[in-house]
Amino acid sequence: MSGFVVVGVDGSPESLAALDWAAEEAVGRGAGLRVVLAWPSVVTPLSVLGAVDLAHRQAEVTLREAELRVRERWPELAVVAVQVPQDPVRALVEESGEGTEGETGAETLVLGSRGLGAVAGFLVGSVSRRVLAKVECPVVLVREGEGREEGGEVVAGVDPYDGAAEVLAHAFAVAERRGLPLRAVYAWTLPVAYQYAGIAASVDVSGEMQTFAEVELARVVQPWRAEHPGVTVVEEVLNARPAKVLAERAAAGAELVVVGRRVRRSPLGAHLGSVAHAVLHHVPCPVAVVPYERTQERTPDETQEAGDE
Repeated sequence: MSGFVVVGVDGSPESLAALDWAAEEAVGRGAGLRVVLAWPSVVTPLSVLGAVDLAHRQAEVTLREAELRVRERWPELAVVAVQVPQDPVRALVEESGEGTEGETGAETLVLGSRGLGAVAGFLVGSVSRRVLAKVECPVVLVREGEGREEGGEVVAGVDPYDGAAEVLAHAFAVAERRGLPLRAVYAWTLPVAYQYAGIAASVDVSGEMQTFAEVELARVVQPWRAEHPGVTVVEEVLNARPAKVLAERAAAGAELVVVGRRVRRSPLGAHLGSVAHAVLHHVPCPVAVVPYERTQERTPDETQEAGDE
C-alpha cells in the first residue's frame, strides 16, 4: 500500500457518493482510505439535556456505517475511520495534510456536494469552498447519484502557461488507472484589443491564434503522452470561453473534469479561479480541483522529482 485517500462523510446521500468514489480511487491507486467525520463540539444550554452526547453517538453510528459500507464492497481496501470533534474545515485540512512524524499528506481529498439539477452542477457549500482554499492536495467534488458513464472520458482544462503540469499529471494518472481516454481542452479567447478598430477583420488573427494555440497545447501534452503511452488522448483547441467548453464536454458523458487552482498565500481575495468556480457550478460529473504554484510547465520527470523532495 502506498499513500492514502481522504474522504469526508456526514451521512448525507452526497457524502455516501463521495465515499464510493473515494474507495474506488484508493483501490486504483493501491492506497489506503481514511474516512473522516468531523463535528464541532459546541457547549450550549442544551448540553445539560444530553444533546452533545446524543450528537456524538449519532456521529459514531454514521461513521461506523460508512466504514462497514466500504469493507463490504471493497474488502481488500485498508480503511481507517476517524471521528474528529472540531470544525469540519479544520479537521479535513489537517487530516489531508502532512503527518506529524514526516508522513506524506493525502493523495486526494474527496467531498460530497449537492447537485442543482440534471445539468446545473454543484451547490458548493461553505465547507467545500473553505477546504478548497486551504488544502494542499487535489480535491474531488462528487454529486449524489453520479455513477460511472460507460464510454466516458477524463476531460482536462489546460492552460499551457499556467498549471498545465499539475493538471495533466492528475488527469493522465486518473485516465490510466480507470482505463479511460483523455480529452485535453485548451479554450482561448481573442484579446480585447484585437476586437476593436477592425484589426481582427483586416488580419487573420483568429486563424493564426488557433494554429499557435494548437502548437502550444501539443507542446505541453507531449511529455505526458510519452509517460502514459496506454492512454488515448484527444487534443482540442477552441476559440471559446473555457468554462463553457468544459461544461459542454462534461454534459456529453465525461466521468471526471480536471481543472487547476492557483495557490494563493494571501488571506485576502478569491482563492478559487473563475474557471474552476464556473465549472463547479455548471458541470454534472465529478470535478477534480488541482492546486498548483509554479507558473511554468513541468515534464513528468520534473514533477516526479518535485514529489520526491
